[in-house]
Order: sequence, then structure tokens, then C-alpha cells
Amino acid sequence: MKLKVLAIVLLLAVGGAALFVATGGLPRGAAAATTYLTAAATTSDVSDDVAATGAVSAATSWNLQFGAAPTTGTASTSSSSNNSSTGSTGTWTVSSVKVKVGDTVTARQVLATATNSDLAAAITAAKNNLTSANIQRLLAQEAYDNATTTDAIRQTRMSLLNATNGYEQARASLTDLQKQAARPSLVAPAAGTVTAVNIEAGADAPSGAAITIDATSYQVTADVVESDISSIQLKQTAAVTVSAINASLTGTVSSIAPTAVSSSSSNSVVSYSVTIDLTSPPKALRSGMTADITITTASSSGVLAVPAAAIRGTSGNYSVLVLANGTPETRAVTVGLMTSSLVEIKSGLTEGEQVVIGTSSQQRSGTGGQGGGGFVVPGGGPVTRFDGGGRAP
Repeated sequence: MKLKVLAIVLLLAVGGAALFVATGGLPRGAAAATTYLTAAATTSDVSDDVAATGAVSAATSWNLQFGAAPTTGTASTSSSSNNSSTGSTGTWTVSSVKVKVGDTVTARQVLATATNSDLAAAITAAKNNLTSANIQRLLAQEAYDNATTTDAIRQTRMSLLNATNGYEQARASLTDLQKQAARPSLVAPAAGTVTAVNIEAGADAPSGAAITIDATSYQVTADVVESDISSIQLKQTAAVTVSAINASLTGTVSSIAPTAVSSSSSNSVVSYSVTIDLTSPPKALRSGMTADITITTASSSGVLAVPAAAIRGTSGNYSVLVLANGTPETRAVTVGLMTSSLVEIKSGLTEGEQVVIGTSSQQRSGTGGQGGGGFVVPGGGPVTRFDGGGRAP
């Protein structure tokens, strides 16, 4: 949701804000006073932001299995040492485990080793099958080349096709077994942190992931409400706060979900997932941590600005009340970026001019009584905060 403007402090003659009182034209014995709360037009940074809360996750999580190429996804964190690894050929028996959960690893670092007594025999058998299939293919080719009649040509062509397919299948099977044999070790595909170890030396490896590592790059995924999602664009910058480790980080928008987040409640607010890629995440960061994000959707730096409470009118016809010698006068202005706290002024004001951001009318009697009346922002809203220049918090 849009960042809420904090409650404003009334700065009396400090930092460009002041109070002015005007009286006159009242019956004897009573006086009415109008107090103007003003703020100076100052050079400021104006930004419009969208805030949301999400969770940290590793940009990539790798599942490692003996005899197979690394895959991405979520691995089971439970030990499966009694469940033999039959995802490849035969059973892999773990020889050594060189890491534990929480260890930091580098790319191409060996994490564990294993042996597979069944694999060598399977490769020998596959080579024999390939040799036999090749002989059958050559014989079929010779028969086809020697065929002279139409029926013979048709029959030998079909035999050659079948023999060729058998040969290709036998070759693919041998290649797969050789690839498995070439992976007797689990090797980190990238630098990261070990998040799961499901093997132990001397036991058979599990059928699923033996070791899981999270890459050192992290991201935050947060749900942004539908009223704000249209202002989110790829590559926008974001400020990220992770309170668990007292870290203030930066990132950029890397993806915006095209469809709304599924919800079981019919009364829930419609929202869309937005992913922020973090820049230089600290070592203390962990997947699952809560993160507050603030995405800057528009900004203007070093521009003349006034509090949003000073602006009157509608689109294309804006004005402010400028206080000169204690008397307010209406001044037409051209605005730029408008936020809930500050508004960029392109023309109509000069730096230092005092604009009215609130008023208060009070009745005073000759006997010392005093009527009430709080500060009122033009348009009926509450007085809002302006810190005398710079971006509103």
C-alpha cells in the first residue's frame, strides 16, 4: 500500500514553518483571530513509493544426486539414508561426506563421494548390446542393398529401420550409463550455503536429493495490492529492511506476476507477487526471513517542493495560498510529481515563500474567555507533517 504520511509536527518559526495571526473588523469586546500554519517552499527530493512485506529466499536452490545432473527445486530436509538411490542405475554407496548443514561452499567444490558396484557391469552389458545392435544394423543394410523385387525392398527397408532404431537406443543407453559413471561425486554447481544433507558415509544414498545448497544470491518475494501494481515496473529500485539481522539492503524489481495470488478467502485483497533481486546480501541473511520492501515508483531530485497539504484545486488547475505580510493570497502553480506528502512545484513559487498548510480560527472575549478551534488543512484534512525541506519520512 502507499506509504502513509506521518503525523506532522508544527514548527514555529523553525525550518521554514511559522504561525501568523490576523484580526480585525470585530464588535467591541470580542476579537476573532485566524492562525495560519505555513511552510516554506524548499528544494527537496520528492519520491512516490509502494510498500509491502515479503520473505527472503535463495535465488537458486540446487538438489544434488549421485549419478545425475544437478536440478533446481526444493529438497526434503529429512534423512533418507535407508532408501537406496535407484534413480540412476544400481545402488550408490556413500564413501565420504565433506560438508554439513550451514557450510559455505564454492563453485566446483566436491561435497561427497560414492561408489556404484552395479554400474561397471551395466556399462559392460551396454557395450555388448551396442555391438550386437550394430551387427544387426549392418546385416539389415546389406539385405536392403541386395533386394531386387518390390516386396523384398519393402521388407528389407522395414528391417533396416527397426535395426537402426535398436542401434540408436543401445547407443543412448550406453551414453547415459557413462554419464552416471562420470558423476561419482557431488560437486557444487555454484557458490552457496548447504541447507540439507541427507546422506552419511557407509550408507546407501537416497533416491532423492542427497545434498541441497542455496546459491549466495538472494531475492525477496512480496505481494503488492492491485491498486499499486500498475505503478510497479521492472528494474525499479527498492529499499529492503530485514529486521531479524538489522540489515538495510537495496535491490531491483526482477519479476512481476501476470496473475493474482491465489487466496482461499473471498474477502481478501487482490494482490500480485513481485520479486526483488537483492544487491550484495550479507552472509547473515537466510531464506525465510521477513523483509519489508519500499519500491520507488517515481522520483524527482533537487526540485522546488511544498507539503501536499498546501495544494488546492484539481488536475490542471492547482493553486496555493501564499502568506505575504500576514495576508494570504491565491497563487496559481504548475506541479510535477505529486505524492501524499510532498508536491513538486515547476512554476508559480520561488524558494523561501511561505505557503499556508493549515488554519485555526479562535474567538476571544473582552473578559478573557477564548473559543476553541484546532488547525485545519485547506480542503478539510488534518495538518500533515513537513520537516522544513528534504524528503518526507
